[in-house]
Amino acid sequence: MNNARYDHTASVLTNGKVLVAGGSYGSAPMNSTELYDPSTGVWTVTGSMNNARHLHTAPVLISGEVLVAGGSYANQAMNSTELYNPSAGVWTVTGCMNNTRFSHTASVLANGNVLVAGGEDARSEIIESVELYDPSTGLWTPTGSMNSARYLHTASVLTNGTVFVAGGHNGSFPLVSAELYDLSTGVWTLTGSMNNARFSHTASVLRDGKVLVAGGYNGSFILASAELYDPSTGVWTLIGSMNNTRYYHTASVLTNGKVLVAGGIHDNQAANSTELYDPSTGIWTRTDNMNDGRILYTASVLTNENVLVTGGLGVGIVTLNSSELY
Repeated sequence: MNNARYDHTASVLTNGKVLVAGGSYGSAPMNSTELYDPSTGVWTVTGSMNNARHLHTAPVLISGEVLVAGGSYANQAMNSTELYNPSAGVWTVTGCMNNTRFSHTASVLANGNVLVAGGEDARSEIIESVELYDPSTGLWTPTGSMNSARYLHTASVLTNGTVFVAGGHNGSFPLVSAELYDLSTGVWTLTGSMNNARFSHTASVLRDGKVLVAGGYNGSFILASAELYDPSTGVWTLIGSMNNTRYYHTASVLTNGKVLVAGGIHDNQAANSTELYDPSTGIWTRTDNMNDGRILYTASVLTNENVLVTGGLGVGIVTLNSSELY
């Protein structure tokens, strides 16, 4: 990349390019953005955001635009949001959220709206508030709050369109709870709890509709455990553990249905190890190591089926500008 960064976002655009936005270099949040072209392997600087930020979200809307929301600047949670237009390479400010937040989640719903949930606000409080962004109006509307305040959680859109939130931290302790958002009622309902409390884990929706949760931290130990959530029963089942404990890692669902888990914190440093989960066997298998150990980075599945990892913090807490392909 042109700029080293961590705590940034990476969004796969409808044209196949990857937009990397914001993040931090050292302790300084960034507003710079750049594009990766898989056909050439080249990074190109594009328009800067209106606000520097890290720990934000950046989902791709049905229109192809990218919505950046919230994040942190100068240790303060933000409520500002902006849109990136890929055809013009320009960022435009859109409606502010009702709540400031960072380390939240953002999910694109079947109707095109975006559901933002949880996070930490400008009062340094973990919040349960949830709101919806309507791209047709550019406005945010509060919707039903989660049953538990949480950040560093995961949010997955299930095959039936429901949003599924799992784990995280409430500011006092890691969470074992999980809950479902009903788009038609705007209400959250508790579902089965995980076997292990965890935050900074990953959650991947598999081809069969189940959700694979892997790794994370429970407040005392880094986890290797993994478990499956079955939406048809609301039950969690422990499966084989990963070969390595890890948190602040990434998990990518490949086109063959397997899940690639990479990097994260292991043995108190940035790991370069990677492994594959095969849903047909339930087994984890080590695969080729990354060239750099990294945490707080991004992993994107490209349209050519490769996985692009970018930036992050490496061994020795060095901010990385490297990117690599699996």
